Amino acid sequence: MIVALLGLWCMLLLAEGTPIGRWLRRALVEGPAARLARIKRGAVITWAILGVLGALCFWFLEEDGLRLFTMAVPEIAGWISMFEISALVEALTVAAMAASTLRFGALRQWIGARLPMRRRAARAQRSRPVERASNDDEDSRSFTLAA
Repeated sequence: MIVALLGLWCMLLLAEGTPIGRWLRRALVEGPAARLARIKRGAVITWAILGVLGALCFWFLEEDGLRLFTMAVPEIAGWISMFEISALVEALTVAAMAASTLRFGALRQWIGARLPMRRRAARAQRSRPVERASNDDEDSRSFTLAA
């Protein structure tokens, strides 16, 4: 297989301006590039989720889980593409990412409150310097800083 691919690659390079070279370029370069350009982000997310599900089935159920998953993949993929679940998955992913950026501080505090971790040493609080009173006893507090 590798020898055949290397032969096609060499023919593509050597026969660049000939009719066979142009046909090889259309068949081996431009055609696959056009098909790859039509892949959308939602489809990539959907197939990544299917890959993770397959890995989890294999992890937990070993060979039986992998056999079960391989029998179910065509139906799952058809269901996902039929109902345009990829757009829903994409929207949920964007919503989760946006929520995680907004709530990261709250999540960190929530985790910190529940997990027994070593905390930083408390800092000593600085005391404010004593304000000097003005020479005028009749001024209110708002004017003491002005004098």
